[in-house]
Amino acid sequence: MRVRIVASTTAVIGSAALTLACLIALVEGTIFAVSIQQLELRLLFLVADFVIGTAVLIGCIYLATHLAVRILGVGHAEFPPLPDADTYSTNVSSSDSPKI
Repeated sequence: MRVRIVASTTAVIGSAALTLACLIALVEGTIFAVSIQQLELRLLFLVADFVIGTAVLIGCIYLATHLAVRILGVGHAEFPPLPDADTYSTNVSSSDSPKI
């Protein structure tokens, strides 16, 4: 139990620190890209900053979610059964539908 608490705390702190570091790097990259004088290079750097920054932030979210699922152990839980179409159609009658 203690191992799970330590792992959960470490994962949360690590994920928050990684996301904060990514945001700081993204802001610094944007400031650098805006300070470029040539229009073509500025546009290239801004697009690259947007694409790379988006990919890194999505990676941070994926890593945090993946760690949470691994630590909590819900990855092997059974999927809830789907509703039976026959049961649904017999429970809903035409009198339940609103009259127009």
